[in-house]
Amino acid sequence: MRKVYILRYMFLSIIGVLPMMGWGQVFRHYEGIANKSGDYEVIDASKDCLRQKTHEFHYYIPVKAGVPTLLNLPIVKYTQDGGGDALEPRGFFRYYNYDTDMKSDHLSAYASSSNKLTEMTDGNGYSKGLVAYDIRVNAIRNTVGVNYTRPNDANWTGETVACDVSRYVDGCENGTFTHEPTLSMRYIFHMIPAEKYADDLQAAILKGVGSKVNDLTYEDNKEMSVGLRDSVSQLTLRLNFNDITHYFFHPMRDLGKHHIYYSDDQYQIKESFFDKSQLMQANYIMWRVYNADRTMCATFWKGGRFFTLTLNNLNSHQWNYLNNSAVPNAKKPSLTFGSRVYVVAYAYNTSNANVACPVANFAVTFYNHYPQTAEQLKAKSQNTRLVDYLDEHYRAVAKVSFDDDDDEMTKYKPTSPNDNQDRLPSSWQKRSYGFVYRDLIDKTAPGTQNNKWHNPKHSPLHGEYGLYKTANVRGISGAGEAFVDNYLWYQHGTLYDRTYESTNGAQYGHFLYIDAADESRQIAEADFKANLCAGSQVIFSSAISDMTSGNVKPEVLFKLYGVNYDETTGKETDRKLLHSFSTGYFSGNIDDYATCKWYQGYGKMVLQKESGVNNYENFKLVVDNLCQGTGGADYAFDDLRIYTKASKVDVLQSTPICPSVDISQGYNESSMGNIKLKIRALQETMTALAEHQDQKKLYFRFVDSDGNVVKNVNYGTASEPNTQWGTTTIYNEVDNGKTVDGSRMYEQIDNEWYVNLANRNFNLDPNKTYYVSMAFDDENVKDKNQLNWGKPSDVCSLYSETFKLVQQTVVVSDANGNIATQVTIPCEKNQAPQYNIKAQIQTTDQNNGGIINLQSIKFNWYVDDTHGVPVVTNSSEFTNVTLSEGEHTIYVEPVNSSTTVTEGGVSYEICLGMMSFKLRAVKHGPKLSFGFGDVVLPSNYTPTIRVGLPQIKALAERAKTNAKSGYLEVPVSDKSFVADNSQNITFVKYNGDKTPFSTIYLSGTNDPTYQNRLGEGLKLAELESTTLARNATQLGLKFATQTDEAQASGKNVQLHEGYWYEGILVFNEDGSVGTTVLCSGETYLRFEVVPEYATWNPTASNKMSAAWNNDQNWIRSTRSELYKSGADEYPDYIGSSASASTGNATGVAIDRMNAYVPMKFTKVVIPNLSGLYFPDLGYIAYQKSNGIATKLSNAKGDAATTNIQYAILAKWDATDEANHGLNADGNLECEKFYGNTCDQIYFKPGGELLDQCYLIYNKAWVEKELKPNTWYALSSPLKDVYAGDMYVPKASNRQETEAFEPISFSEQNNNRVTSPFYQRSWDDTSAEEIKLSDLGEQTSHKAYDYSGTGISFADQDLKAVSANWSHVYNKVDKEYSPMEGFALKMGDKYTVSSDTPTALLRLPKADTKYTYYNREQSTVNGGDSQSGSTSTGSTIMATLNKENAYRLVVDEDKQESALGKMSQSLSKLSDGNVYYLVGNPYMATLSMYKFIKANPDLSPTIYTYENGALKLYDKLDMSTQSYESKNDVTIAPMQSFFVKLADGQTASSLNFTSAMTVDREVLGGVKTQAAEDEAQTRLLTMRVSDGSNSSEARVVVNAEATPDYDSSEDAPLLYDENLKDVPMLYTVADDQAVAVNAVPSINWLPLGVISESAGSSSEKSDKVEAGNKETTSVNLKLRGLAQLTSPLYLYDAATKQYQELTDDEAVGIAANEHGRYFLTQTRGTTGISEISTDDAVKVYSPAPGMIVVSSPASILNKVDVYTVDGKLVASRIAQDGQNSITIQSLSSALYIVKTVTTGSHHTLTRKLSVQ
Repeated sequence: MRKVYILRYMFLSIIGVLPMMGWGQVFRHYEGIANKSGDYEVIDASKDCLRQKTHEFHYYIPVKAGVPTLLNLPIVKYTQDGGGDALEPRGFFRYYNYDTDMKSDHLSAYASSSNKLTEMTDGNGYSKGLVAYDIRVNAIRNTVGVNYTRPNDANWTGETVACDVSRYVDGCENGTFTHEPTLSMRYIFHMIPAEKYADDLQAAILKGVGSKVNDLTYEDNKEMSVGLRDSVSQLTLRLNFNDITHYFFHPMRDLGKHHIYYSDDQYQIKESFFDKSQLMQANYIMWRVYNADRTMCATFWKGGRFFTLTLNNLNSHQWNYLNNSAVPNAKKPSLTFGSRVYVVAYAYNTSNANVACPVANFAVTFYNHYPQTAEQLKAKSQNTRLVDYLDEHYRAVAKVSFDDDDDEMTKYKPTSPNDNQDRLPSSWQKRSYGFVYRDLIDKTAPGTQNNKWHNPKHSPLHGEYGLYKTANVRGISGAGEAFVDNYLWYQHGTLYDRTYESTNGAQYGHFLYIDAADESRQIAEADFKANLCAGSQVIFSSAISDMTSGNVKPEVLFKLYGVNYDETTGKETDRKLLHSFSTGYFSGNIDDYATCKWYQGYGKMVLQKESGVNNYENFKLVVDNLCQGTGGADYAFDDLRIYTKASKVDVLQSTPICPSVDISQGYNESSMGNIKLKIRALQETMTALAEHQDQKKLYFRFVDSDGNVVKNVNYGTASEPNTQWGTTTIYNEVDNGKTVDGSRMYEQIDNEWYVNLANRNFNLDPNKTYYVSMAFDDENVKDKNQLNWGKPSDVCSLYSETFKLVQQTVVVSDANGNIATQVTIPCEKNQAPQYNIKAQIQTTDQNNGGIINLQSIKFNWYVDDTHGVPVVTNSSEFTNVTLSEGEHTIYVEPVNSSTTVTEGGVSYEICLGMMSFKLRAVKHGPKLSFGFGDVVLPSNYTPTIRVGLPQIKALAERAKTNAKSGYLEVPVSDKSFVADNSQNITFVKYNGDKTPFSTIYLSGTNDPTYQNRLGEGLKLAELESTTLARNATQLGLKFATQTDEAQASGKNVQLHEGYWYEGILVFNEDGSVGTTVLCSGETYLRFEVVPEYATWNPTASNKMSAAWNNDQNWIRSTRSELYKSGADEYPDYIGSSASASTGNATGVAIDRMNAYVPMKFTKVVIPNLSGLYFPDLGYIAYQKSNGIATKLSNAKGDAATTNIQYAILAKWDATDEANHGLNADGNLECEKFYGNTCDQIYFKPGGELLDQCYLIYNKAWVEKELKPNTWYALSSPLKDVYAGDMYVPKASNRQETEAFEPISFSEQNNNRVTSPFYQRSWDDTSAEEIKLSDLGEQTSHKAYDYSGTGISFADQDLKAVSANWSHVYNKVDKEYSPMEGFALKMGDKYTVSSDTPTALLRLPKADTKYTYYNREQSTVNGGDSQSGSTSTGSTIMATLNKENAYRLVVDEDKQESALGKMSQSLSKLSDGNVYYLVGNPYMATLSMYKFIKANPDLSPTIYTYENGALKLYDKLDMSTQSYESKNDVTIAPMQSFFVKLADGQTASSLNFTSAMTVDREVLGGVKTQAAEDEAQTRLLTMRVSDGSNSSEARVVVNAEATPDYDSSEDAPLLYDENLKDVPMLYTVADDQAVAVNAVPSINWLPLGVISESAGSSSEKSDKVEAGNKETTSVNLKLRGLAQLTSPLYLYDAATKQYQELTDDEAVGIAANEHGRYFLTQTRGTTGISEISTDDAVKVYSPAPGMIVVSSPASILNKVDVYTVDGKLVASRIAQDGQNSITIQSLSSALYIVKTVTTGSHHTLTRKLSVQ
């Protein structure tokens, strides 16, 4: 029996071990429950080396060779024997090499007999590392720990090790390993050499010394702001390493006297202070705090990686000067809110008290913005922090609500515990915590007890998060720690997400709940685009709720990063921390602290130039946990909102316009003369923009919302009026004694100094919207209108937000805070009503700008008249007052005795007069709601039906053929009956009526035609039926007959585009409830009429939004925009005056400015804009369950119209010409909102669209303005475009036919001879060499020889790069492929004159065949396999494939990260050609910086055609990592450009993505460091002109430049045969004619001009003598000469004369005389005689077919030119004293040039390539 017991004991022991053993098991990968099948990160598929996608967190651990290092997992008491915690994972642990997915040879299980890790192999026999699963004991180092031992290898650079962790055992439980489970987390350990880390630590410190832009330490935490309640509230600072022993450093001596922060250079750190021979390991952290002026510091010996700061402990601590002497108490800093301190953390080893090393730094500013609830903020009148205020005053750029983390989420009320929790995790990169999977709540690995702590089911373990709708709602989401509903919470308070609260319970979103770690772990992130610069503000708001019962309370850190992305893949390449904000530690930092309550975490950052913010356009806000432990730290997070404000000036109105004032007539002195406008700005911002000058003059003026400077505003006084602008002065220092307009110039608000720039009355029209534009004075600008005046499109300029004068009004809301327009009264007269509404005064906020609602005002209330006794007295509420059914006018009169009201300690001005509002009383009857049944609407939102006149017309046409057709079927979402037995509702005329009635009367509109006729019984629509069944889902209606004109007496409402119309429906139900009286119900149906033609029109008043899906960005198109002729067919809405032509015969003006977002029938016009943003599309996310859009903002964060996703749209199908989407019954149903859509889009010249791949459309049209007889380098943005499509009407040269109508070639209207289009292809295989003699004249250009100059040059061959154009053609079937560049010229000197207008070309053309003539009557084949030509006599018919003629070359792509990717293959270039002609494929401006960054094989040298001439751009600094608009060259849509491969590089294709595009109207950015460095280089710009055409060349003088040709410094001249009439200016570098020449100095620099014709204007000199010759000249001008240290001369070798050059003074020189002119700073013959013989001859080819040999020292004897195989092709003997020999008409080839000099008969041999 004893043996039996022993065997049984052994068997049970083995069984107990099996679940966590890997022995004998085969490892298999698994994609996890959240990923699609087979969706892995692939490392090596052939070896099954994969990675499951999951959340990740990275550690960086320096290690010494041979020393085992424990890899610490973030588990409670991980390093303690017998430690661990029940709330930690037990399901799975696997350690392996991250890069190979194999085992790491340097890992070993932590030495312990209880370690569960074993090595496991896969089915291929590969070891997959150390694995433990289903361990059933606490996870600590003894059970799942590993050591890493760095090898003793001097070449070892590091290794990356991963540990996959899971709480789950799906696939590996009970001793059976089928596959790895769904992972919770992946911890990634980057093992790096300790020596390398110490070196980097030191290097970062030394690089930061004295720098304003570099990091000051290895962990530079930049600017950090914190919101604290009082002096004992706490801020936590934290180091990056979770174990301070990971800090290795070279010890630094003299700690007490040398510092990271200092005010005197004697205290800066030097390299000699470090001992690199020693490598020390930290075991202690010392913290040092510096005051704002960095003259003293306080040292704190804290030891650990956390440092807790309070104002109190800083003020009470001992402070020392930087020399380590004590600061007397009287001189210690007194820190308060607004104070700044600098903090440095030192790695320290207690074995040596004299040495340490700085490892981290922080710049901390204390503010009073501590967490508060919305109720607390309102009570203290801190309205500027409320979301409503932020939405109104700032630009919302991002929002994270956790309501749309995946497309399965809904906003329905949860009905079960499962329904309360989201099923899927967030995107893997968004969080660094594990996810709680609701589908795996029974697969959590059991512990020793397997209770709620080991498996909290729906709730997180330590280091996990979940997404929930509610907490502690019993039956749904548990009840505290009772563990009901499988939920475990540590508090019992009920919590709903913020969407629920903001919609008053109508919608249920999600909040994030996290059991936080004590590490820097990312909770959430928000990406956004913004145009920020120095002085810009970033504001964020979030909601945080403490849910813990432990000691550790929440503390959250918000970190703002600038981010760069790969332009091709869209992946993040780097990020830079710009600013951080901490909420402060919740404990002790909150008034009336409570759990399960939402507190606002609020931060405000004013970005400084030093942050480098101007270098970024992409930003990321990361929310980081800052808790010091996990004993608690359980909190909910929601509703993160990010706002920006580029404007730097506020406008504050002193008092409101009183309600009794009639503002319709504009400004009135008697009633508005007392209103002052204070113009205010942050002093810190203004001094930074004034460059910290002692004082600087500032101009300001008012501008209207259209960008027009406001006239007749008096900025002066009555006696000395000034209507141009106002002036003020910015001072660098605050002076409380200064005043402006009689009041204080400076005021301190929230511990920040503001400067008041003006404070007086300005006679502004209260009906208009304005902004203040400002400009600093510039002495060099005489006309102050030309100063850099601020405007909203230039985000770095100086301007205010738009504003409008505020008139006081009354705002009425219900108990939920919603605007109240009606109350419900009982049907029974003897029943008391039950309702409550509250009135508030809405007035101007003279403290913060904008408007504010004052809640404390009490009123006397009157109903329908102001006489007699008020029905309610001295109350802000109107409760249960008996009202008759119908509409009432309610009057309220403030009972205050003073016009000054104080709320929350802040004073406001009000008017005491009577105010009124409309209130409708309706009886409690049945309800009828419109919408879709699967959509939950926000509270207080009534859906609208959007419809267009084309749809209404189509319905009317169908009704003519079938009386039962022609109805719009409006969806019905809900019918609420009073009686349960009711089956139908019947529509009646009015309440109490019993007669069925089918007419819908107009009850409301914004159309001025009908606003005064609402009581006339105007017919809006007719119902299909007078009854509606209980189960009906649609209501059919037919609009009133629409005629061409609305008659003044007509009763049928004529709908106008851009306006809304509301109809009332009254109805009875047919059931009964005993003797209870059943009332009629009523509902309203609103229609919004979407224009058929809409024009993009963003405004400053709409915050310069670029959102396509925002109604305010659209206006109705005009007849002239569309080139429509008939006023009857398409009447204009003139707005300002009445006219029958408006289609509105009542005489009331209709404004075109009203419009709505385009629908499927809308034809869109994108005009050229000036100072306004072009539309920028964004990804739209649709909810999978019901198709409602959950994300509508674009990449910039520009918001769509509020709640537009709930709009009901009438269906339409523009491609179905017969039915247009009508159903089988001939009726039109409705659908849910869709965005980014139109029928057709028409780009006017200069019109653009960003992120066009998201556009859903049927046809696209583009236009291009062309100057006659001027070459353009173009590219087609459309598919299926042919050379034959290039034609315009012969009568006008302008395609001003009706827009959106097909265009076809007609012999009557078009003529390719009288309106010719010349076209050329680049590097075409059929192109032949074009010699100078072929350029239109019988003789070649002449190059004269001159003698006697005595000037010599370095030995070099010179060649110009010749443009490889084909012959001019008009081959009609030549197809232009996407991104293919071509040259185009409309007209020639014979067909155009000086008064010929610019040509207007519109594409595409509708032609599918073209006819042209061939003199030789020969058959000509078409351009490709899809087109061909047939010849009949002299007529050639070309057939064209135009299947996709109306489609843009960039295809639609609705994916979230769509980049509109395009790729152009690079074919082999012709011999001698190095340039590719590339086209911009987008209808948006292309950034060359971004393009070349994504195509690094290209040289940053670009040529473009501008104004008919080649322009070179060669100064792109591609070494910068961040985009900056001033370091860029932009390419317009439809433009092509020349690029070449960098030296030694090859490429098969060029890549394009929409990420390379920019909005050309968005200006901004300050000069980069690269630009500042460039300013130290002397740049000369030279221009030559023949009076008609001109070109430029540049010389860069830089001591570090090479005198020879260097492709990284110099740019070759691109000699373009297309531009033969343009004089091409060049200088010489080595063997190259160059347009840009970088030289160390200017001495005898050859200069020449190539020109076919010298022009004929008066600007040029008539003749220039050249020995016995005369030649026509051009004018040469230079700019930048003042930068040179000595004069610059132009030397003429023909006349042997020097001429000193001055800026912008014209000098006549001869064209085509190569070797005659030189630039030099050396005058006389001294410099000439000292040049050696080898350097005395220059050989170059300035033009095709030409060689010039020149010797300023007059030593030429003979020149022979040979081919490379030795054939003599030319020989010239110099005449006595001749200094230049020219040989012409050479073929394109490589030649040997032998030059024999006089005297010594020295022979010089050069190779020269001639084109």
